[in-house]
Parts: sequence; C-alpha cells; structure tokens
Amino acid sequence: MKTAFITGAGRGIGKGFVEYFLDQDFIVFAGVRNISKSNNLNKQKSLKIIPLDVTSDNSISKAIELISKETDHLDYLVNNAGVNKDTATNNHKELVCNLQKLNRKILLKMFDINSISPMMVLQKCLPLLKGNPSFVVNISSNRASFLDKNEIGNYGYRASKIALNMMTLCSLMDLPSNVKTFAVHPGDVKTDMNPEGYQIPYEQAKKINEITHNWKDEFNGKFLKYDGTLYLS
Repeated sequence: MKTAFITGAGRGIGKGFVEYFLDQDFIVFAGVRNISKSNNLNKQKSLKIIPLDVTSDNSISKAIELISKETDHLDYLVNNAGVNKDTATNNHKELVCNLQKLNRKILLKMFDINSISPMMVLQKCLPLLKGNPSFVVNISSNRASFLDKNEIGNYGYRASKIALNMMTLCSLMDLPSNVKTFAVHPGDVKTDMNPEGYQIPYEQAKKINEITHNWKDEFNGKFLKYDGTLYLS
C-alpha cells in the first residue's frame, strides 16, 4: 500500500493533500503541530495523526519513529508547513515587509520554518524513501520568482521561499537516484494564510500530484508551477 507524509497537514493545502491521498487509498501520515487542531481532518483507519513541530529536530525524530512503527517506506513526502508575513508576525506584517521596521528574530524564524525545516524533515525521512520513484514535494510560492510583481517588500516570505527552492536544487547532490524532488507554487489557494485565494486546496493538491504521474527528468530539483510548467527565474 502506498504511503504519504504531509507536514502542516491540519489545514490549507496540507489538508488538501491529506484528503487527496486518502481518496487514492494511501496510508496518510498527517504531521500537525497541535493535535487539538486536527479535528477538522476526516478521521479514518488509513489516516495517522503525527505530532510534529518542524522547528524541533527532536520532534522530527519522534515523528519518524512513529511512522516507522506503521510502515517501512514512504512514497511521498510533502513539505508543506510554513508561515507567511501575517502568520509569522501575528498580523504585524511590517516587521518582515518594511525595511525600516524589519525584525531580525522574526526573519530568522521564517527561514527556519520555510527553508531549513523542510531539509531537516527530508534528512530524517530519507531512510524510508525506498520506492522507485519516491517523491519529495516542497511547497514554495510564486513570490519566490524574480518576475513576480508584489506591492510590498515581503522580505521574509520571498527570501525564505527562494532559499527553499535553492535547497531543493542542492538536495539533488545527495539524494539517491530513486528519490525525485521539486519545489512548487501551489496556486492562489484559499487557506487561512491566504483567505483571498480562489482555488480549492484539494484540487490544487490533485494537480500537483499529477506532476509526479507525468514525471520528466527535467523537473528534478526545479521550481515548478502547479500545472507542471517550469519557472525560469
């Protein structure tokens, strides 16, 4: 039976991936920071709720231990957990968006969650990524494109997602040949982080997964749009 591990699985695009993989008869490991906030997930036998704080190496290790008790392999790792200008600052976005008000501590927090943590989760998951192929999907953003037009600086979010894209590329140097990876802009998805979005999390998760069904070698390590087209910069 195929398996998937999704971080930040309690809401938004993460929840969309959980629901999509469950519909595909996967065993799904849903990593959530706060178990009490996982009540909106549709509980069923093939869904395993995993406590996970992606900023804690100890928490990541414990999560992998729990997963390893249930399965000897993972077919998909979806690194979705992240913060944006509002969620990282308790809605004081100027602290990561305005040069004169930038806050070092919060900027570092954004890099920790959005850029570094996905690699640390991948590091711990690597022994379980045995399938040929296995896929690592890193959720990025079009804000990481130099061609994107944005009305504010958005320093923390843009830069941390650009860093995630580069770390995705760098991981190719160390991943075994059976593990394929890409960073992806999921679209303008309606989530708690993006309440003005218009796309449905489940549908966007489905589209992103279709990239893996129509895999091309040129995708490996790259930054893609949800429709499978390459970002050139």
